[in-house]
Amino acid sequence: MADVADGDLKTIGVVMETNGEVIQTGAGAAVLGHPAASVAMLANMMGERGESLPAGSFIMIGAITAAVQVEKGDAFTVRYQGLGTLGGKFV
Repeated sequence: MADVADGDLKTIGVVMETNGEVIQTGAGAAVLGHPAASVAMLANMMGERGESLPAGSFIMIGAITAAVQVEKGDAFTVRYQGLGTLGGKFV
């Protein structure tokens, strides 16, 4: 698995599967043109309110793919180009 710092998050590819079928694909650019743009936007909005992000905060950048409907028992896999895969099952 690659170090995220070594890649280009704007062009990273994502493939989402449900029950072994590809249902969504996308690239990092789907998040405001670059995933870091959403982090900058959050920081700027908080700064305008006199707030800040504590060091070590977990920040979710937004979705690279569209949301999809799932059913109980569906298995999912999401592959992040060069970074790894995660998956699970809805119970």
